Amino acid sequence: MAVALRRSRELDGRDGWTVPQVRAHQQSRLTDLVRHATAHSAFYRELYEGIDFGDEAQLECIPSIDKSALMDRFDDLVTDPRLRLADLESHLDELTSDELYLGEYRVVSTGGSTGHKGIFVADRGEWREYLAGLLRVNAYMGLWPRLPRRRRVATVAAARPLHVTYRMSRSLDIGLHRVLRLDATAPVEQLVEALNRHRPEFLYSYPSVLTLLAAEQLDGRLDIAPTTIVSSGETHTADLVSTVRAAWDVPWFQIYGTTEVPTLGAHCSEHTGLHLFEDMAIVEVVDEHDQPVAPGQTGHRLLVTNLVNRTQPLIRYAISDMVAVAPHPCPCGRPYRLLTAVEGRNDDILRLPGVDGGEVAIHPLALRSPMAAVAGLKQYRIVYDHPRLTVRVALRAGAAPGPTEAAITRGLLDTVASHGAAPLDVDVTVVDRIEGGRDAAGKFKVIESIAEPSNATSRTAP
Repeated sequence: MAVALRRSRELDGRDGWTVPQVRAHQQSRLTDLVRHATAHSAFYRELYEGIDFGDEAQLECIPSIDKSALMDRFDDLVTDPRLRLADLESHLDELTSDELYLGEYRVVSTGGSTGHKGIFVADRGEWREYLAGLLRVNAYMGLWPRLPRRRRVATVAAARPLHVTYRMSRSLDIGLHRVLRLDATAPVEQLVEALNRHRPEFLYSYPSVLTLLAAEQLDGRLDIAPTTIVSSGETHTADLVSTVRAAWDVPWFQIYGTTEVPTLGAHCSEHTGLHLFEDMAIVEVVDEHDQPVAPGQTGHRLLVTNLVNRTQPLIRYAISDMVAVAPHPCPCGRPYRLLTAVEGRNDDILRLPGVDGGEVAIHPLALRSPMAAVAGLKQYRIVYDHPRLTVRVALRAGAAPGPTEAAITRGLLDTVASHGAAPLDVDVTVVDRIEGGRDAAGKFKVIESIAEPSNATSRTAP
């Protein structure tokens, strides 16, 4: 943490760079990363065979990769031969807090916004750099240690060590602030009670959870007065923003991050868009043919190069979010490009009959968590149509269908029961690949409800 604090101050200094300085830094780090990956990763040696990079790696000459390639060739892609996918999955199964693998690596997993499961690894130095990036964002928001008074902070997010948000929160929590960590999948009554006691000044959560909390505030059950709101992880729709603003009209900072690159961008105090932290990642906004799109135009996907992680190199790695880059710089003067629109892949909140009557709303994160814990899972899609959850899964080569189906069924049933929902049927089917699930805009919905809306009184569990 001490190293991360020092590094964050160095990152703050980069805000005074010029755009050419940023581009020179990216070029140097990219060339070094490509050479390291080629020397230490069998996957990249094979992928780059026949490419002459010369003195400097040229981005446009580098093939892109996706999560399927990452997971299918995991053992060949990582640069430490001690890292093996099967062993990392066993490590994830046994995680209870912030344990390190081999005393050196943090391992996290994600169910994925497109249903593809991913496992990601960072060594101690890389993790410190991630923490420094998040501390830089905290400084943008005014969340910096101010003695003698510690700030009251509440986070309502992932509560399992599989998730990068949980692990980063644990790493940063050394008593600088009075932090209350709540599980985003807990019943909303529990969240309201805890937040009313803590009375946070800074409130962080996912946009969909903020919407539910805002409704509780407007109905008088929640009574807090945060001075700053922070959100990440989902698309911020106009309806969502309107609801939250009606409850708390205070500065609202958005963070754009992924499990692969925990802090890709964030608001500054100008709130004109999300600054891309281009000193830590190269972000390309491209069309369906991986050609760059013009500023102001929404791309088909992103190609992201993580300039920090050398353990698990991610070079021109495809992320399916659709974003647009602002044609003009931010008035704050920082040298980083701005994102003016981020259209992620939004899943549905499932509203299930409660075991005691009424209705229980279950946040998609609650269903993604057990899926992220299933070894051998490649991709999945969950559709709810009362009284059944239909789950289609694609498995990696060598995964045993029977045990995988049983683990998924058990995990989903336990999740539904823990939220007070009435029992339902879970139908798990193994398929070669996931078909369908895309809307008119091409967005893939991993968790979808097609059940008729109920008129029952709702008691929500985000």
